[in-house]
Amino acid sequence: MRKLIIAIDGPAAAGKSSAAKNLAKRLGYLYLDSGALYRAIAWKLLQEGINPESQAEVEAAAQSIEIELRLKGEQTEIWVQQVEATPSLRQPEVTRTSSIISTYPGVRKKLLSIQRSIGSGGGVVMEGRDIGTVVFPEADVKFYLDATTPVRGLRRHKEMELKGIPSDLEKTTREIEERDLKDRQRHVAPLKKSEDAIVIDSTPLNLEEVILCMLQEVEKKLAAKQGGTGHIKKLK
Repeated sequence: MRKLIIAIDGPAAAGKSSAAKNLAKRLGYLYLDSGALYRAIAWKLLQEGINPESQAEVEAAAQSIEIELRLKGEQTEIWVQQVEATPSLRQPEVTRTSSIISTYPGVRKKLLSIQRSIGSGGGVVMEGRDIGTVVFPEADVKFYLDATTPVRGLRRHKEMELKGIPSDLEKTTREIEERDLKDRQRHVAPLKKSEDAIVIDSTPLNLEEVILCMLQEVEKKLAAKQGGTGHIKKLK
């Protein structure tokens, strides 16, 4: 039986990455953070000194940037032009640049083909902001993961501190609010909930509870496809 395509969308710091990684591991599926692809291009543009505000320069440069995914154990590494960029993709400047270039049609078109190629065969958990609406509108299971802005700001603040990246809570929360506005107002593939997405508010939930909610929905889909009960082992 063909494995499922699972799409997880939602705003910044809603917990998409952690949930998607754990869900993919639990199912034995490939995990892909679509945002990492945009960050990879942003990182390379910064390395090359290209102004992210110059749409023409960015779109031209993006066409020649080679991105490769490499599995190392259970981790997915992002390589750009034969250089591993994974450790640098969460730097604040990369995040800000990614937010800018993600609105450019030329960049989105390039990465759309990559995303669809990776996930077309199923067996993938892909997370981002337009997975269920644009990349895989026919995904087998769609989730929209959300949380209040203060909670998301605190999560991102703690995440950066754990990685040794200086962070100011108020500034980080403000940047998330600005990112939300840009994501929802952009003309190309704006952030929005797919009509058939299952909404999970992670504000009062821990990671395990979020994953359990997702697993229950995936099991329902698998059971429907198999004409019986799905077979997902309980979390340890």
